[in-house]
Parts: sequence; structure tokens; C-alpha cells
Amino acid sequence: MMKVLGLLVSVIAFGCGAPGHGATDPTPGGGDHVERPDLADAPLVFGDAGTGSGCADPTSCYTVYAHGDHDLYSINLATKTLVAVGPFNAPDVLVSGKMVEDVITDLAVAPDNTIYVISHQAIYTASAKDGHVTLLGPLTDCGTFGVALTTMPDGNIYTADYSGAFCRIDVSMKPPVVTQVGSLGGGLAVAGDLVGVADGTMYATAYKLSDKSGGSANNNLLVKIDPSNGMSMTTIGSTGYPKLFGVAFAMGQVFGFTHDDSGDVITIDPKTGKGKLWAQFNDPSTGQGIAFAGAGVNSMVSDTIQ
Repeated sequence: MMKVLGLLVSVIAFGCGAPGHGATDPTPGGGDHVERPDLADAPLVFGDAGTGSGCADPTSCYTVYAHGDHDLYSINLATKTLVAVGPFNAPDVLVSGKMVEDVITDLAVAPDNTIYVISHQAIYTASAKDGHVTLLGPLTDCGTFGVALTTMPDGNIYTADYSGAFCRIDVSMKPPVVTQVGSLGGGLAVAGDLVGVADGTMYATAYKLSDKSGGSANNNLLVKIDPSNGMSMTTIGSTGYPKLFGVAFAMGQVFGFTHDDSGDVITIDPKTGKGKLWAQFNDPSTGQGIAFAGAGVNSMVSDTIQ
């Protein structure tokens, strides 16, 4: 994945959300959060909310983030432009007897705009300015293979694994504490990500555990999850797309980010689950389609088109 900040595209994109935010502040964990998008360092580009192309009001918009294994991006919804924020520069960890850079598996944005990211071994904050991560502490696996992360409007942080486990992360504890709340049930597991929105709804991309032919590599489902017990309340429908490892929300739609090296980003109808190709992004340094590992947006994002 790209490591060269010189490739930075000078726009930052936002999804529609709740208004009323203050100034830029560093987070206690070392990441940066921007509490008013119009005070961000990069120039802003807003679309026409009436046409669904972006946000007309800078005070009611939130950045939509996505990432690969080692690099943070944001997405300009108005121009369908990929923005390179920067490399995570995560510390080296021991994997199969070798020291390698920790792989970031997912991202979530808290109501105060703190960016949290996880790997299989740790939880970090990430800088909105240049992407670098700051360690909060080791992270006990939720189940067997943690793949998803989101915050909710009440500030709670949740994660899920590839086998159906659903857990809450308490970052007020040092080190953070992971507690399993429940499991999705219904023979389902999270395919790649969770996303919470302002009305308290939690969406997830999921797959059927009984699908022995490929699981998440095949068609993913859009579901709603009950955060109180981790159970899948509703299977909304089939997206028609595989490996949706990243999920965000903006303009009344779920956005799915694929991990199949295509660079595809799709919109998903929250009423039917049907997916539709929205854009495709290549890595500027290689020209190849990006394998997105995760995505996220502030959980105060509006659940309606604004």
C-alpha cells in the first residue's frame, strides 16, 4: 500500500451528519479529531445535498474514512475522489516468527471524532492529519478473528469476529477491556464491518456460516444488529457483492468497501440491501485496485438524506 505522502490529494470528503461541533483538538490517546470540518487543514469540497452528491452544510458533515492494511484514506463523496491521508506507521509485531508492521483490520469514528483502529493484537487511535497510530493497549481477540469495529452515538465501541462473536471494548480502562456481549445468531457472522448511525441503528455486512463454498468471498448480506446482545435482528437483503470488509454511512445510504483488489466501493440501500457500484479506486502508487480492509464514519451521522 502507498507510503508516499507526496501523493496526497488536497481534498477531504464528508458524509451528512448532526451539526454543532467545536474546534480541532488532539485526542488523549494521541490521535487527532476535528470537531468542525470547516476548520480542517485541507480545503473542503461539498456537494449539493439536494441531489445526494454530498453535503451542502459544512457544520453537518462528517468525514468518510477507509483504509488498507497500512494506509488511511478519506473519500470525497461529491467528486468521488480518493484522498490519501497517510500511512498508519504501526509498530512491528511478531507474526510467524518474524517482526512485521502490524496490520490494521478496521476503523471506527467516535462521536467526538476520535478515530479508533484495531489490529488482531492491539487497539490504537489514528491521526486525522497524517494517519499515524498511537497505541492504547493490547486487544484480546473477540472470538477467533476480529474483523469489524464501530462506535455508537452513546460512545460505546463494538467489535465482531469472522465466526459470529460480538463484543464491547471499554477504552476507559488501561489496557482496554474486551467483553463478549453475545453473537449474531441465525447462522450468521460479520463479513467485514459494522457501522452505527445517529438513530442508534447498527448495520453490518454479514455472511452465512453454512456457506462452505466461500463465505464472505461470495455474496454478502446487509443486516441490522442489536447492540445490547449482538444478535442480528433483521436480514435486510443481499448486496450482490463479496468481501465487503469496510462499511460507512452517508446521505441515507450504506457504503461498502471491497477487499477483492477491485477497488470497488458500492452504495447499499438500507431498505432492501441491494448494492450498486458507486466508484472504483486504484492505489496511486501501483495503479492497482485497492483492497480495502475497513471503513468508518462518525456515529452521529444522520440516518436520513440531508
